[in-house]
Amino acid sequence: MGYMIDTVPFNLPVFTHIVPEYKQLNKYLKQCIKDYRKSFPQSNTSNVQAWHSGYQTHANTNAFDPLIDIALDKCYCISRDSFNAPIVKPYYFVLNNMWIAMYQKNDWTKLHAHFPSVFSLCYYVDVKDDCSPITFIGENDEINIQPKNGMLLIWNGMIPHKVAPTKKKRTCICMNIMVSK
Repeated sequence: MGYMIDTVPFNLPVFTHIVPEYKQLNKYLKQCIKDYRKSFPQSNTSNVQAWHSGYQTHANTNAFDPLIDIALDKCYCISRDSFNAPIVKPYYFVLNNMWIAMYQKNDWTKLHAHFPSVFSLCYYVDVKDDCSPITFIGENDEINIQPKNGMLLIWNGMIPHKVAPTKKKRTCICMNIMVSK
């Protein structure tokens, strides 16, 4: 399967990928998110100061499996091509957590990391111009990445990141990936 991964130009392992068929995928995911939130309206409590589903959203429905498949495939590609560390049997990547986050005006996320996840991902389903970027904090670097619809952002789970209060709507699906045997 062909793929394209771009490395963000700074000294942290952060990768972006625009899903080629994102318009069709996002139309499907918007409906899945609407249905999911209707079934599970209560927001989780965490460092995310916006409505967000529980961390085991993927265990409650298989509706997000097409996105999960894309995400896992990109993790294998990055591991093999960018780190020269292909994951081979008996090891494999497994989705540990997945949640939906729906930011409205002034919603934000505290600085945090996702240790012990090997990879953390954020897929942008419905983001508006001028919504807040995600900010990654390195030892000597800080970078803001402006979300785009169809963008899959992948980074090492130990990298601290945050989202400043947003001016506009931003809906995303977030995941943590582990290695299992």
